[in-house]
Amino acid sequence: MGTCALALGLGAPACTDASPDREAVVVDALVTADLPLIRARPLLTAGKYRRMASSLYAFYRGSFPLYLTDAGDVRTRLSVTDFDVPGALPLTMGDAHPENYGTLLAADGTFSVEPNDFDGADRYPYLWEVRRLCVGMVLATRLSNEDDEAARAAAVAVEADVARSAALGYAETMVALADGAAPERYDGDRGSAVFENLFERSTGDLEDREELEELTDLSPEGVRTLRRGNIDPDDPESVYLDVPEVVLDALPTTIEHYRRSLIAPPPSEHFVLLDAARELASGIASWPRVRIILLVRGPTDDPADDVVLELKELIDAGTPGWIAPGVSFDTVQDRVLGSARQLWSRPDAEPLWGTSEMLGFPVQIKSEAEALKTIRVARLEDGLGTPEELTRLAALLGGLMARMHASNGAPLRSAIAARLRGDEDAFAAEQADVAVTYATQVAQDQVHLQNAIRFLGPNLGVPIRPEDTPSPELQAIYGTPPPESAP
Repeated sequence: MGTCALALGLGAPACTDASPDREAVVVDALVTADLPLIRARPLLTAGKYRRMASSLYAFYRGSFPLYLTDAGDVRTRLSVTDFDVPGALPLTMGDAHPENYGTLLAADGTFSVEPNDFDGADRYPYLWEVRRLCVGMVLATRLSNEDDEAARAAAVAVEADVARSAALGYAETMVALADGAAPERYDGDRGSAVFENLFERSTGDLEDREELEELTDLSPEGVRTLRRGNIDPDDPESVYLDVPEVVLDALPTTIEHYRRSLIAPPPSEHFVLLDAARELASGIASWPRVRIILLVRGPTDDPADDVVLELKELIDAGTPGWIAPGVSFDTVQDRVLGSARQLWSRPDAEPLWGTSEMLGFPVQIKSEAEALKTIRVARLEDGLGTPEELTRLAALLGGLMARMHASNGAPLRSAIAARLRGDEDAFAAEQADVAVTYATQVAQDQVHLQNAIRFLGPNLGVPIRPEDTPSPELQAIYGTPPPESAP
């Protein structure tokens, strides 16, 4: 069968090479996605780009718009396949790199590994997301075993096998689901040391409530408050700041609307606000967005069961809309919450995950609990970073992605399975080849970003015009990095 392109008209042309022209593509993709934020919050977007430039995996996490640009250009290897399935546009998480998966705690008190970031959730060509995961696993393999060169070399030697395992896990699971197999909840380690580590740490921290110890102070009178200043000793940019009065005044209404968005809302008393702090320097792609940590009463007046929540500003997914009339949901909140509840193994996989609005900003609110663990590339070392464990992790995440895609209904999963059935090995080999090639391009693109910051400035050449300066009230809501954090 001849090759076909997946391009659907996204973005500017891109050449996956290290040429000077490529730097313009990198800058254009990032600036196009971030332009409103750059103009209104230049210090915060500069912080995002600085963090992306400093770490290869952070660059991959923050460069999803560039990935979409490349996937949509017929001249890139990323857009070419023998396994196109016309019309296969599942609602899914979109930015499916490995660090967007982790443990969630369901309403019945059981943990499972699930997708845990839906900022980019929307409808995508099915293979775009498969390849996003495969590339992420290659990068994770190259960055594994940071302090052991021999162990890292052993892992890198099988990076193509790791990517192949992710694609094969996807293909085999999709075919099985199309044939009537029941979708599975990943509530056990499934022979993966990485999963076992996640569940062990989640279970251990569930009772300890480490978030209260790390993020709050308890006065002698029994009054708990959130800390201010630096929160993470390993990251001097990570700070909690006071929130302005206008935010404090708005939060009770925001929290009540959030409460009503939950599947089984606790009583309003559960969410009585005790304190709130603006968090800076968290995440990568979401670095410039409003993020507020909330301390609420919890089930009783006992400060030992106070609850910490995270409020995060939501924005559009950045996709052009594949299906008429061009949108899948009426609001950003509907898109994020609807995607999560469909793609999780059960709609209450995280019962405190909801949405609301604050002063006109669409927001998501969820648990900020130490027991909810995320897969971290930095932890892929020693027994978690062997070739066997990386390959096993890739297969499990590929299977989890197939479950998410299959949740879109029998016609879609049958169409994808029909194309992959009998060609699973060839499908996996194609994705491995693409993933290894594009992972090298990602490393080159990080250098392009470093050069662009050096020569164009911290906001990639976008002029900061006086008329773009937000009002003092908005500036207070956005938050301003401490002087030592400014570029």
